[in-house]
Amino acid sequence: MDFKGVLFDLDGTILDTTDLILKSFQYSFYKHYNRDPDLAVVKAYFGKPLRAALEVLAPGKEEEVLKTYREYNLVHHDLLAKSFAGVAEVIQDMYNDGVSMGIVTSKTYQTAVRGLKLFDLDKYFRVVIGFEQCQHHKPHPEPVQLAVAALGLELGDCLMVGDSPFDIISAHEAGVKTVAVRWSEVPWEDVMAAKPDFVIETMRDLISLCGSRDK
Repeated sequence: MDFKGVLFDLDGTILDTTDLILKSFQYSFYKHYNRDPDLAVVKAYFGKPLRAALEVLAPGKEEEVLKTYREYNLVHHDLLAKSFAGVAEVIQDMYNDGVSMGIVTSKTYQTAVRGLKLFDLDKYFRVVIGFEQCQHHKPHPEPVQLAVAALGLELGDCLMVGDSPFDIISAHEAGVKTVAVRWSEVPWEDVMAAKPDFVIETMRDLISLCGSRDK
């Protein structure tokens, strides 16, 4: 198949931030509750805005815990964030082949760009849709729709690559084909229940879905 545009989720898809996220939750919950959070519940919310997880895990104290989480996350971001193997090479190859790419994330725009710049990836993405740029968030289709429009492409010309069911549902609702990454930390049965169109074992597998073209 020949897709002109590829949208990516950020955390868990391009950047390996699981350790950063879990430690941010653990620090915040020890500070406010003197206990660990339920990490299984935390992982189930990967792909949704942070506040959605805190509404379940810290009802009534969302703002306090959110503030602590962001403070810890900001300080430790560059040390704990990693890039998944092969990501930089594949994204560069796709960029050189003329594929238009964007990021659709539930993180804030500023934090998303910081993560991309940390690994010199920001130059490859024409658009970054972050939390504050949407009225509705994944699994709502709005973030995907905004990204496709910003790329100047048709919905049918694009793929959405993600690690959570929220990525898949958002893209499906928008009319965009979907790719689930096998390195997801989200329970795999939850990802597959969202019925992705494709599954890739490695980032390199994505190349076969995007035909080469002149820039």
